[in-house]
Amino acid sequence: MKKILLLRACGLQDEKHECDNIKSQAKLYGLEVHNYCPKTNTKLKKVLEKGIVYDYIYLSSHGNVEGFGNEERTIDYSWSDFGGILCETECMKEDCVVMLSCCRGGLNQVAYDLFDCCPKIAYIVGPRQSLCSHDMLISFNILLYNLEYRHVDPIVACEKIKLATDIRFICFDRLETVCQTDFIIHTKRFDQTSIL
Repeated sequence: MKKILLLRACGLQDEKHECDNIKSQAKLYGLEVHNYCPKTNTKLKKVLEKGIVYDYIYLSSHGNVEGFGNEERTIDYSWSDFGGILCETECMKEDCVVMLSCCRGGLNQVAYDLFDCCPKIAYIVGPRQSLCSHDMLISFNILLYNLEYRHVDPIVACEKIKLATDIRFICFDRLETVCQTDFIIHTKRFDQTSIL
């Protein structure tokens, strides 16, 4: 049975409705749902260390190009640190889709940081713009419907979001992304700054 991890790491009141809907939809498709609401970086990491391997990881949080966190700032991760934790905890199956339900989670730099820090991440999906919970909800509903019910490729499933809503989402495929010039330049720049 496929498994999805829901991480409610935002703290907004709307988050409960968004994640409850995603949880119901996942159950409808026969996914085993693991639903957590960590309040600190330590608690979030402990969830990932439980030894369960997921097909999907759904992260609901506040986000920007640098990282993500919650309302109280008791969760505060850079994308690089989060990628490192995903890798070291070995919580993802080979074709795991990481769904970033946070503003600007679909920016190239976010995907580059995650892929660079964790070669085990296969797909990353997120919005290119700032969105509210009801936009995230409908967008990820469309994505899950196309992935699990219609068995569409993740890239094509993500394209369906824009066709249905005019909301800009993107799916990054590791195998395609790591060969692109922008990714190579980004990782070289990151490696040089970490040496200094």
